[in-house]
Amino acid sequence: MLSSVIENKVIVHPLDRQAQAKERFVLPGSQTELRQKFLKLQTPDDVARLLNLDYRRLAHHIYHVPTEQKYKTFTLPKKTGGERTISTPVSALKIIQWKLNQLLTAVYEVKPSAHGFVQGKNIVTNAKVHAGKRFVLNLDLADFFGSVNFGRVRGLFMATPYNLPAKVATVLAQICCHEDKLPQGAPTSPIITNMLCAKMDSQLQRLAKECRATYTRYADDITFSTTLKEFPEALAYAVETEDGDKLLLGDRLLNIIADNGFNINEKKVRLQVRGNHQEVTGLTTNEFPNVKRTYVRQIRAMLHAWAKFGLEAAEKEYHERYNFKARFALKEEASFKQVLKGKIEFLGMVKGKKNLAYNKFLKSYYNLTNFGKK
Repeated sequence: MLSSVIENKVIVHPLDRQAQAKERFVLPGSQTELRQKFLKLQTPDDVARLLNLDYRRLAHHIYHVPTEQKYKTFTLPKKTGGERTISTPVSALKIIQWKLNQLLTAVYEVKPSAHGFVQGKNIVTNAKVHAGKRFVLNLDLADFFGSVNFGRVRGLFMATPYNLPAKVATVLAQICCHEDKLPQGAPTSPIITNMLCAKMDSQLQRLAKECRATYTRYADDITFSTTLKEFPEALAYAVETEDGDKLLLGDRLLNIIADNGFNINEKKVRLQVRGNHQEVTGLTTNEFPNVKRTYVRQIRAMLHAWAKFGLEAAEKEYHERYNFKARFALKEEASFKQVLKGKIEFLGMVKGKKNLAYNKFLKSYYNLTNFGKK
């Protein structure tokens, strides 16, 4: 059976067509020039001009277009169960957000501890700094995007270091928000969360330094690690209960996160000790960042299915399992070949392009591709 050799967990990478579309809407000017122009915004008209728009057109898209025509909403399954709601902008609003994202990227000063949605950083750079540590503490921020409402976004732009007028902040927040919160799926949401977390990142970085630990954040995934013989109690400590030891987070850590408007998902708090499996942002970190063995087996199984049953049969099986699992329809589905190539390239990103397994899989992929053309 094909289902016995194809794993339905996949990585879908952005299509080249979307990247090409973004290039058509690149704002003119260097990063420094865009930053200066952004910080000088005084009126909603200024916002529109900086985005290369007439204000009436901008106002139409953010105030007058019906909500159901501005966003497409669907659900994706979570690894831990349940569903995640994704709202992605459509038509002109997505273009407007792409442009605004360029401005925000120029304005945001990246914190050393932030690895998510940052150019030149990824889950590998995030995991690498925690590799080979004695203790690794993982915790997640609950409802990361949904907890950021319109008022917080508006307040962000009005506060230091941006200090924009209220009317300007209102327009910017209107562009970024959907149903009074940051939509997971909008181009501007990731950079907005990084900007909102800047203060928290600095505070947690100082706390980590005091505890002789290392701190990083990848989106809502927070990690502390240390080589100390005992894990710092200011970060987390164990208490005895009738059901066994329970891990509690330190008061200073809890207060910093709460003061910055976030909550912790208590179900995802875990302290990993050397000698046992250690994981950061989905990568194994006991010695160095690495994918799980099951991930390599998935690639091998997909290549085997293609070679044994043919591309058409493997494609059919993939779409049946993937569509059933995801329960939503995209305008353009990623093909079996795109998904497989993406998984192989991800393996190369983690293990390095000289890795034997990566090169073996890549060679098999191209051999099967070329064979199909004959």
